[in-house]
Amino acid sequence: MRSIKGRIERALLTAALIPVLLVSVFAYLTTQDALTQSGIQNTQTQARLLSSGIENTLKYVPGDLFYLRDANSMFEYGRALVINDENTKETLGRYIARDFLSIIKNRHIYNQIRLIGADGKELIRVEHNEQNGSSRVVPLELLHDKATSPHFQAAKSLTFGEYYVSPTDLNREEGKLAQPHQPTIRFATPIFAVGERLVAVLIMNVDANAFIDLIKQSNQHDATQFSLINKEGFYISHSDQSKEWGSVHDLSHGHSFSEDYPELADSITQVTSLSSTESEQSLITSLPVYADTEQQHILGYLIAETPKKVALKLLNTFTIGFVAFILFAAVIGFVFARLLSTSMTAPLRQLTLAADKLSKGEVDTPIEIKSRDEIQFLAEAFERLRESVKLLMRM
Repeated sequence: MRSIKGRIERALLTAALIPVLLVSVFAYLTTQDALTQSGIQNTQTQARLLSSGIENTLKYVPGDLFYLRDANSMFEYGRALVINDENTKETLGRYIARDFLSIIKNRHIYNQIRLIGADGKELIRVEHNEQNGSSRVVPLELLHDKATSPHFQAAKSLTFGEYYVSPTDLNREEGKLAQPHQPTIRFATPIFAVGERLVAVLIMNVDANAFIDLIKQSNQHDATQFSLINKEGFYISHSDQSKEWGSVHDLSHGHSFSEDYPELADSITQVTSLSSTESEQSLITSLPVYADTEQQHILGYLIAETPKKVALKLLNTFTIGFVAFILFAAVIGFVFARLLSTSMTAPLRQLTLAADKLSKGEVDTPIEIKSRDEIQFLAEAFERLRESVKLLMRM
């Protein structure tokens, strides 16, 4: 037979714990959502700052390009190309090469500046190695024919005032990947003389490591990881270098963002502004990065991945607190239920004992219960019954 005391204890404990559990679950979910939103906002802030840093690296390139294009020596050199004045070409070529050297040494982001004739043959090329700080004007006998270069072909079809920005890829010389690999993005513009006659194309090769290094330096161990993908979704920069340059134009191993996140790839490469989403394991923020301040030439898409275990790290502390709070509430509830059930059922036990004695003819022990409730009324009724039985037994 189940005791009243046990039922009262279970009822009181249940009544106490249900609100505690509901409040705890609500607090847990609210905290989880707040930490998720905080993690997204923090990742977005970091992504914006890094994106600005990348774009600032390239912000002066169009100005350098047009400065060289509009130099008087370049104008006169173009005229010399038209009339085939070899002496003037040689003299002005030295001036132009000197200007190329000045910019390439002071900017620290260019690895090549080239002037290519309308026929595709290099006229002047200056090279720079940022690692050892060396720069040189390439001898005439080492100049290349770039007639089939897609960058030359794209630039020569432009009109005056326009410029071309290439995809970021690994540089090739004479059809072969340069060794060691040279991540490069190219800015190019046509040179006209004697009206609208195309005489040359000016191409500036920017060392993409200038902004790739910014991305790699921003990566945090076991925290937010940044990567940069091109418009096709291939990695330009990734914390795992083996995943970089998967395009057929580069290392051709095929690894891309779509392999890592097939469900997100299409949406990521179509974003036009800052965007955030979630995968099973990470909070992912993406935004387009542009190669120019007018945002006409897209460089790629910056991806910021923050593991949920990092963003929700504080949730573990809260979870421990919630569990401790629930256990504490259960202990307090149990003690309270025990005390209350004891105080409620003690008079009943006394009354049961008195009734048992009365049923056995023991009528001399008074029934005295002070509970100030219905049980006391019942005890008083039993006391009157005891006195009545005692009186009848004397007759």
